[in-house]
Amino acid sequence: MSEIQSVKWLRALLGVHLNGHGARLEFLARFILALLQVRTVNLSRLAVVCSSRAKVSSNYIRLQRFLREFVIDQAEIAQGVAALLPKDVPWILTLDRTNWKLGRVEINFLVLGVVYQGLAIPLFWTVLPKAGNSSTAERKALLERYWQTFCGQPVAYLLGDREFIGKDWLVYLRQRGLPFRLRIKHNHTLTSKRGESYPLLREFRPLAIGQTRLLRQPRRLWGLEVFLSAKRLGQDEWLILVSDTYSAHSLEEYAQRWSIETLFAALKSHGFHLEDTGLTDPERLERLFALLTLATLWALHVGLWAHQHQPIRQKKRSSDLSSASFATDSISSSASSPNSTPLDPPFSLCWDSCWTDNPSRSNRISASCCPS
Repeated sequence: MSEIQSVKWLRALLGVHLNGHGARLEFLARFILALLQVRTVNLSRLAVVCSSRAKVSSNYIRLQRFLREFVIDQAEIAQGVAALLPKDVPWILTLDRTNWKLGRVEINFLVLGVVYQGLAIPLFWTVLPKAGNSSTAERKALLERYWQTFCGQPVAYLLGDREFIGKDWLVYLRQRGLPFRLRIKHNHTLTSKRGESYPLLREFRPLAIGQTRLLRQPRRLWGLEVFLSAKRLGQDEWLILVSDTYSAHSLEEYAQRWSIETLFAALKSHGFHLEDTGLTDPERLERLFALLTLATLWALHVGLWAHQHQPIRQKKRSSDLSSASFATDSISSSASSPNSTPLDPPFSLCWDSCWTDNPSRSNRISASCCPS
């Protein structure tokens, strides 16, 4: 597929769910395709391949201006993410942070994602104005943006690591009616029916390494009735979960939290090298993250299509080749080799009339862009 065809396809796909004039959508398409080719957010390298019709210096200036002036609507992007998800299936949400240092500047992203095909796809994110853990207020603010966009969307449960815990946080989740599977530290205390405090580990101390236990009756933690489950990982290492309701599969459900770690690996050292950016301004970083979200969506779709035509070899190690990384490998190699045959996924693979709420619009796009 030629560069012009690739840009035309992707620009049409983006136009299904993103508002904007043709030039803006074309730039987004070129940015995403360039990002998949060079696999870094370094603007100097992106400028080389972003458009063959302009000088590298012009591309670089345009990239800078775009990240400085581009107005992002995270709700709009989140709705585009929702369009690819199966309908009438409760979502699994996951909340986590990723951070790094650029000189003396701490860059700290708080991200809410939805689990899909083993990967957490970002829905909403924010750059925290500090290093370290997020506060309950910051988490609430992020989730409130989610509720404003997806008020009636069923959620199976929210996943979070040991950072995302605390009485006020659990009270908020319950008030919002959001089920949760959250990991807690083993040094908390519980309260008996008589009002006496005792160590949480007393419930699980008899477990041997590798054994699990799920408590069918609620326990009182911070004055709240919750359900506990645990697995002993090592001599002094535990996986202990707190849930809003009893689930016989809570430990297996929590294992899907790893999908957001896979996302961060794909955005950073194993994929797009987000930490290579020289940006430190929070607004520009959030704009860049929006572009990476769109690139991740496209890579995932192409990877799923490629897997249908050439099954991805599965490995047992944690460095398994995901559909998203398979897509970036295929696209980058095709783009860099003039003799290779680039991936040519069908238009219907992506945000087309199968998912969009505006079928008349998507049908017009399909008619103009789909190969016969």
